[in-house]
Amino acid sequence: MAVTTATGAEILVEASAKSATDPLPTVLDDLSLTIKRPALPEGRDAVAAAGVWVGVLRRIGAAKLNYWGLPDLVENGRLLISELVTNALRHGKGPEVVFRFIIGVDLIVLEVDDGSPGRPEVRVAEPTEENGRGMFLVDSIANSWGVSEDGTRTWCTLAAPASARRGRRHRGSETGGRHGGGN
Repeated sequence: MAVTTATGAEILVEASAKSATDPLPTVLDDLSLTIKRPALPEGRDAVAAAGVWVGVLRRIGAAKLNYWGLPDLVENGRLLISELVTNALRHGKGPEVVFRFIIGVDLIVLEVDDGSPGRPEVRVAEPTEENGRGMFLVDSIANSWGVSEDGTRTWCTLAAPASARRGRRHRGSETGGRHGGGN
């Protein structure tokens, strides 16, 4: 598993570029959503207060993967979204959590920015523990993952199956020619 300090968008460029003369990777969809962290009294769980967003983002992620002809990635995509966003809500300290979901021709990038310099750790939780498996799951499922140099952004990638890349129609022509921009 490769773990670097680049950001999700940089990873997409690095993974797709084969030489300095190659064009930038084709981005089919780029979504960014901001969750405002509610002001909480001491001891109140941030996930309980803003956790509805985890389900919303899972549904959006599944819909986008299905739309782009990537149904085989839906289950893993939903799980990775859950783990990254829940970790950001639970452990981040910033006033907001920014979720970014990039679908490229060959690679899907999920990224959260929680405003906190704390770095996530992969650990093996005890069988009796209810929490603590998030980054272990990310490490196990994602093709790669990493953290930005300042520690505020955590990202992971999933590779698009070759069969999906070959069979996918370019949907930009179906929506009036819109290419790459976030919805």
